[in-house]
Amino acid sequence: MYRRMIVSGVISLGALLGPKIASATTYTVNCGANGPASVLQSQIDAIGSAPGNTIAVTGTCNGSVTVTRADTLTVSNLSLTGSLDLYSSVMVSIPNLQLTGELSLFNTRQATLGDAVINGTVTVLHGSLVNLPGLTMSSWSDSSGDHDPNFSCVGESECTVSQVSLSGSGKSVGTIGLLAGSSSRLNVYGGSISGFDIGVQAWNNAIIFMNPTCADFKIGSNLSTGVRTTDGGIVKIEGLSDADAAASGCKGPLHVSIVNNGRFGVLADGGGNAYLYLTNVSGHSIDNIRVQHGSTVRVRSSTIDAASSGRSARVASQAHLYFDEQDNGPAASSALAGPVCVTGTSSVDTDNSATVITTTTTCP
Repeated sequence: MYRRMIVSGVISLGALLGPKIASATTYTVNCGANGPASVLQSQIDAIGSAPGNTIAVTGTCNGSVTVTRADTLTVSNLSLTGSLDLYSSVMVSIPNLQLTGELSLFNTRQATLGDAVINGTVTVLHGSLVNLPGLTMSSWSDSSGDHDPNFSCVGESECTVSQVSLSGSGKSVGTIGLLAGSSSRLNVYGGSISGFDIGVQAWNNAIIFMNPTCADFKIGSNLSTGVRTTDGGIVKIEGLSDADAAASGCKGPLHVSIVNNGRFGVLADGGGNAYLYLTNVSGHSIDNIRVQHGSTVRVRSSTIDAASSGRSARVASQAHLYFDEQDNGPAASSALAGPVCVTGTSSVDTDNSATVITTTTTCP
């Protein structure tokens, strides 16, 4: 009798625990040749917020795909012509994405899009966090004409991009290749940006870190400006010395080159701030560095060529340009091929640096 009571108790405990939750599953979706994306959307909707699932996509999908409140979902080898939207999701991974169209991430955390090739636009907003280890974006054409890509990290988001290759058509005024705004943070670890009106821009209290990791970084051949910072935006451009590169397992030194970008290499305007280290700036028509309207630029261990105007930099309208080698000073220095034109209440100086500056108050 006693043994029967024990067995009965065990059965009751099992009933309380309920059925087992099925383990994560891998699904296969075949869109065929430009087939409707609805087959993929149906599978995503069926999974819902169940964690840890994988969808392997074959073929090319055509249409719109929306991922909402997904948890640790992987969608691999997605080739899509249309739009891809991620809303309020966590740890979504989309390796080898091939997208012609628009990518949007809204309130999405820890998303990873590896080796993505996107002919279109990327918008990361509303506190999203995304990592793109390898991103290629280039201009494309359709029935309505030529289009340039754009990557925007805005709305208190954080974006990390490694080995980026952004190329515009080199024809469109007003285009921006890489943009950070509205208190966001954008980290870029090497690559190239070319063919836009402005290559890189930080505005409205956003910050951009451009630090090459085991690869140089080039911003060149943009129509008007290589790097622009405004409205409290901050751009920190830092190459790697031999020692720092070796510590990272790379061969150095690694430089950032800002070359042949129309009028300005680096433009700090309207309270913007820029910091340059191991950066080469050359090949611009007006100023390689322009600092104006209450902005500040700090330069160390960099090479600033003379622009077509004859000067290396201009400082105007209550702005400040200074050369400070920090831990490398005071013997280290930057090299300027031309003078710095300083007007109004603006200033230029050196601190803890052997940089030699020639100034003028005449700005042709």
